Amino acid sequence: MSTRWVQRLRGAIEAATGAQSAAEAEGAWRRVADADTLRVTLVGPWSAGKSSLIKRLLVEDGSPVPPWLSVSASRETYEIREARSAGVTYVDTPGLGSDEQRHDLLALSTVAATDLLVVTVTPQLLGTDVDRLAALADGTAITPYGGGFFPPGALVVVISKADMAGVDPIDDLGGFRAMVDRKRSSVVTALRRHVRGDLPPVIAVVADLGGQHARNPQPNVSAFAEGREWDGVQALRAALAGADAGRLRAAAQVRHWARAAAIAREQATSALAESQDELRRMQADRSRVLVLDEELAAIDASAASRLRDDIRDEMHSVIMQGAVDETEQLAEQMAERLNSCVAAWHAESTGKLVALARRAQVELSPVATDSGGRSLSMPTEQFVTQTAAADGLDARLSEFVAKGLVVADKLQELRLGIRSADVPEHLDQYQSLLDRVHPDAYARTLSLLGIDGVLTNPQYAQELAGLQKHEGVSELIAYLRKPGGIVSPVHAERLKNTAHTLRIAADVAPVLLELLRMQQQERASQDLRDKRAQLQAQADGAATRQAEQILGGGAQGTGWRGQVAELRTALRAGAPDDEAMKLAEQRGAQLATARDDLDAALRELATASIEG
Repeated sequence: MSTRWVQRLRGAIEAATGAQSAAEAEGAWRRVADADTLRVTLVGPWSAGKSSLIKRLLVEDGSPVPPWLSVSASRETYEIREARSAGVTYVDTPGLGSDEQRHDLLALSTVAATDLLVVTVTPQLLGTDVDRLAALADGTAITPYGGGFFPPGALVVVISKADMAGVDPIDDLGGFRAMVDRKRSSVVTALRRHVRGDLPPVIAVVADLGGQHARNPQPNVSAFAEGREWDGVQALRAALAGADAGRLRAAAQVRHWARAAAIAREQATSALAESQDELRRMQADRSRVLVLDEELAAIDASAASRLRDDIRDEMHSVIMQGAVDETEQLAEQMAERLNSCVAAWHAESTGKLVALARRAQVELSPVATDSGGRSLSMPTEQFVTQTAAADGLDARLSEFVAKGLVVADKLQELRLGIRSADVPEHLDQYQSLLDRVHPDAYARTLSLLGIDGVLTNPQYAQELAGLQKHEGVSELIAYLRKPGGIVSPVHAERLKNTAHTLRIAADVAPVLLELLRMQQQERASQDLRDKRAQLQAQADGAATRQAEQILGGGAQGTGWRGQVAELRTALRAGAPDDEAMKLAEQRGAQLATARDDLDAALRELATASIEG
């Protein structure tokens, strides 16, 4: 029957905590199973006389006493120590109740993997000592549900240091024996409240009367002759000698695996709670991303609508306030006002995107950590400045915030440094140089040249020198160094937008001039009103085209819509996809099933007989 239980418990452990845990439990058991002696483990509170008792048993067997038995262990001692004698291996464990939880855990693991357990209690019978004894006897120290893990002969209770209970056996042997009987009855009464069936033997022992031989490293057996009739040592030796090693080891195997299963159950319960917390976090992130995505859509729609209205209003304002009568003058006036208008719009709108990105940094996975275990929940300024060191969602959001701040700042600079009339010539020269740059070097060259001050920054000198080995790069850099022309790819993009604005302004200028003249003439005829409406519609169409150009950002898609798309991608990266959610749910279900299987096995084991 023990084999069936071992197989079931091992399988449940492997399912709950993995093959490695099961293998470690198997390895721990093999060290016991391969032992050629009866393993007798002593467990009890600190300073309960376990070491003195082992020393006395060795002396009675005529075996040498190891050095560690001659040294009083401190309360912090944290080790399992063994001594072999006459076919028995005595195992001394750390004292229980020493305020060191790891001592108790180590002792319990040793208790589980032993053939015969000797539990020592002090004659004062402290409540904690009795409760600990009861938990071992009813099995609740092994698993939460207890069980008959100690069949007859597998557990012996020793009231140690019985001579310290207040009656000196030398002066009053009768009184001492009466006191021992009372102590034994108290232990039996306490155990009957917890243990079903036969109780373990309870033996009062005086291993070393008054500690006379505590400092003697190798006492002679004759030194204990005086108390041999009443000190209980012979009764304990008889209980140990009568042990059926084969039967006890089979019970120890089940007990060991039951303890391992109880530990695995605790680990699975903890892992399940963490898995459920993670799933709830993932669900919350998905909900937050949906809300942020909706806010982004609202910002996008509002910004696009406002841009169209602002451009149209600027055109109308020129009509209402302007006093020019030449197309070129009106086009330049329109271009200046539109550039100022668009820059202000872009700065404000981009600021809203940056604010949304910063919110996402705070709201999405605020307790996530990077590969080095460091928290990613840092102030927004750190997100902006530490983009290169971040990973995943935070990197995308940080990059967007940094880029957005730069774009908003640059668009506030209305002076382009080149006369409007010279813009087409400079753009043609710049584009011809770009066309000569080798495709392999094109992207990195433009990326570097888009950095402010890169041509004078020694930090980038080496990389620029390497890029200049490619065709056309040297000529492009030489051109950008010349004063009075295009100085960077960013500058070139702004010039392109300006040139486009000028073209649209030039296209619409005759229409606006005619509108202006009609207004100045203040003609009220219906024909003129119809004509005004028609021309006004053309002007509004030009405003819409200008807005679409700015929103779209040209063929490269680098305008407003590109920014919105970039932020949307970063936001959605913060929400787990369906596959990740499915895996998390499956993991939780697997852990719950494994935990429940362990729980069911331990519950059944609590009412089963491990023998038979």
